Amino acid sequence: MVSSTAEVRQQGVRLTGQGKATVAPSMVADKTRVPHSAPSQEYAPLPKGAYSVSKTLLVKGQQQVTTVQVAHQALQHVGRELFSMKKVLTKALNSHQSALPTTVQQVASMQQSIKQRLESATSDGRRVLDSQLRVQLEQEAARSFTVPGLNLSRQRQQNEQIRLDFPQTGTVIINFNSQVDDKQLVGQIDRSLIPLGMRAAASQEGELVFRAKNTDFTNMQQVMVTGQGHRYPAGQPNVVKLQPEPEGVEDWAVNLSNHGGIRQALGKVNQHLRQVQQSLDDIKAYQGELAKQMVQVQAQSKLGDIKAIEGKLDTVSNMANINFTTTYQAVSAQANVHRHTVVALLR
Repeated sequence: MVSSTAEVRQQGVRLTGQGKATVAPSMVADKTRVPHSAPSQEYAPLPKGAYSVSKTLLVKGQQQVTTVQVAHQALQHVGRELFSMKKVLTKALNSHQSALPTTVQQVASMQQSIKQRLESATSDGRRVLDSQLRVQLEQEAARSFTVPGLNLSRQRQQNEQIRLDFPQTGTVIINFNSQVDDKQLVGQIDRSLIPLGMRAAASQEGELVFRAKNTDFTNMQQVMVTGQGHRYPAGQPNVVKLQPEPEGVEDWAVNLSNHGGIRQALGKVNQHLRQVQQSLDDIKAYQGELAKQMVQVQAQSKLGDIKAIEGKLDTVSNMANINFTTTYQAVSAQANVHRHTVVALLR
């Protein structure tokens, strides 16, 4: 048990309203906007310490623009692979047969390409996209997962001490006390995981949902569980495979052995394509917000480093001109040539 806590939260572009992107970079300390003024306007002298504050904002802005650039390029790659996968799956669905071995191999190759690109899309040593294809501006992408059989309802009336051995991460002892309520129990479990760099919470269904950095999750994949004969057998540890929650693009196990599996796979592809589009929209919105902030800092400090950030923003703008939405609509139109066959699943 530790006396201090440090909550690990997923950072990224936040959405509000009706699914529209509203970006509020953490670098913004003041919501006041300074309008762009004519070059001849004079500015009041900078207060003491303002230069260092502006410089800090610039450095952070540069880091986040780099993250956005890397994320944008990775999303474009993932989008292309998903488009190709959609065409292959649609063709397989229209054939009224199970997928051919060549189709299975094509899909597997595209999945591997997506996974490799997500793993290589890093800035300052951390991934910039999580498994749900959302942009992570500041902290490393995190993963949520469950341990099958470990929940708040199973054998709740029984006291049991459960040992979890996470490979390359550490060991934690969880005490399931039947005398405490669920909220207290989850709080105790959460605190016991903090030294391992993990957190825990409960889902609405009563599942214990764990959260860890993406790199830690990649090293785990499974956990050794030892119980006392109630929830888990006593004695030898049981190897339990971790279950990602929710399932991300990297965790997706495609089954193309029948039409039902192909339909399900095509639905997943469409879901991930929508998220790619959403993340690209988030990047565009963030880019505009950051540009406003740089104008403010420039008006206050006249720092030449602004030019470097403006150049990077222009680069992202030029990439955004490769209209992803137009491409999405064109490929979707091709895939829907045989609409009478697949219209129900593409809704």
